[in-house]
Amino acid sequence: MSSKKNNAPSGGSGLFQNLGSKVLNRFSAKADKKPEETPEKETVETSPPPRKIIDESTLDLCSRLEEVLSLEDHSPPWPQELLKFVLSCTNLSWAFLTEIITGDPKHFVFLASQPAPPNLAPRQPMISGLAGYVHSKLLPLAVPSIKEIDELDYIFHPGEPLKKAVSFYGWPIIYNSKLRGALLLVGKAGQLLTNDQLTFIDHVVLRLTSQYQLDKLTYRVVEQNHLDPQTVLPHRTYFIKRLGEFINANKDDGVVLSLLSVSGLGRFALAYGQREAAKLLKGLAENLLENSGPDWELAHLSYGLFAAAAPTADEQKLNNTIISFQKCLSNWPIPTRTGRASFIFHRSNAIYPKDGLKPEMLVEVALSNLAQAES
Repeated sequence: MSSKKNNAPSGGSGLFQNLGSKVLNRFSAKADKKPEETPEKETVETSPPPRKIIDESTLDLCSRLEEVLSLEDHSPPWPQELLKFVLSCTNLSWAFLTEIITGDPKHFVFLASQPAPPNLAPRQPMISGLAGYVHSKLLPLAVPSIKEIDELDYIFHPGEPLKKAVSFYGWPIIYNSKLRGALLLVGKAGQLLTNDQLTFIDHVVLRLTSQYQLDKLTYRVVEQNHLDPQTVLPHRTYFIKRLGEFINANKDDGVVLSLLSVSGLGRFALAYGQREAAKLLKGLAENLLENSGPDWELAHLSYGLFAAAAPTADEQKLNNTIISFQKCLSNWPIPTRTGRASFIFHRSNAIYPKDGLKPEMLVEVALSNLAQAES
């Protein structure tokens, strides 16, 4: 067993400082000696045989990696295909790709896993076993025997999905000096990585880091065109487009559209400043996101006017979500003193297909109902 298998590699920015030289040493060969000079009496010129800079197997792996990273997110998703590729290269049993939740330093989420583990919650605390250790310490980790780590009695989730795991490897994904997630590999029945495999996965992580950054930048550009900057929810035009698609997907079940109107934001902004008003809007949007169904459509249509569309079967859950939204609003603290701010809240509904067959009609009916409720 090599020392790298037994010891955690050096961490932090050192990971990327060392990777360049390691990868180059692995994938290239320098000509250390000059070809011998031909004796003067010989007149026939000879050329040294060409050096093999990269062997065919390594070149094939790099080519396959680029093919995986070039896949679009939808069919098939490249993160899932990347994990399949990594497992095929390492012969390990499990692979996970994680991401740090923006604005939430205490949790991370699983972007992809291979194979899909049973009973694994997507959101995990930073302290959840070895995965949390990699995220919180910014260190690449190599543990040949998980059983030797007494203070970490579970990984990811108590008892699942890695009851028989015996080895663990974790590589942080870092760019702009910030931790963004990790590539985590797990083996069982004595599965361990060789030094060559570790070097190649170092290269994979380095390439994954740049791909991750590119995807985030691309998504940010698209996001600016579709989302309301105050709440990071879809704005009116984009929401109506998505609502039309949502109606088509739920034609058989029906759709409930609710509009949530918050009055008093202008007075709040005048009294406590635009920054505090922006915090309130963002907090309300986060509450709506946290309590809504994963397939619902949400939006911020105008200043203080939110929208939530759900299948008719989820109407009770929609009601509970709106109750939570209203509680969040009524309990919002005044920033400069004790007490609560004063707002007026109204809600209105429109139902597909009873109130309209097109998204524009549903929004219009819901707005009309809202005007009646506020009068």
